Amino acid sequence: MSRYTLLKTVLLASGILLVSSVFAQTPGSNSPKTAAESPDAAFVQKAGHGGLAEVELSKLAVGSATSPQVKQFAEKMVQAHTENNQQLALIAAHENISLPKELDGEHVQLRDKLAAQHGADFDRSYVAAMRGDHQKMVDLLQSSQATVSTEELRTFIKQTLPIVQDHLHMATELKVE
Repeated sequence: MSRYTLLKTVLLASGILLVSSVFAQTPGSNSPKTAAESPDAAFVQKAGHGGLAEVELSKLAVGSATSPQVKQFAEKMVQAHTENNQQLALIAAHENISLPKELDGEHVQLRDKLAAQHGADFDRSYVAAMRGDHQKMVDLLQSSQATVSTEELRTFIKQTLPIVQDHLHMATELKVE
């Protein structure tokens, strides 16, 4: 195992332990906030679903894409969105907000559609999905800047928006035949 892989594994495990300890230390017996209870929770739910989808669909693409450029893009999406999801999980835990653990219905259907495709058809559909999902995430981040109430979420949005915009640009520039 390379040092880089070992370091990534240790950092991931540390993040999971940190999230677990934050949940364990949450005062009181209050249930986590849901999307219906606050704009912050609604944002976390939407961003969480988007982040989960990016990782799951991109993992599928790493194994199924035929274009080397599409595979490389998918690998970048897995790495970047895994890191971003970990940041969001820490904030959600700190703010006692429920974070989605499964794909929403729309992304389940998209995953199933992609899983049934092969070759260039898969590549085209995956890239189109990444363009659409990243555009939705850019829109969500921009519209949520004014509605979230915590400084942590505002900082998260400020740091995440340029990254997602870059991903959208990368997806737009991908040429698939």
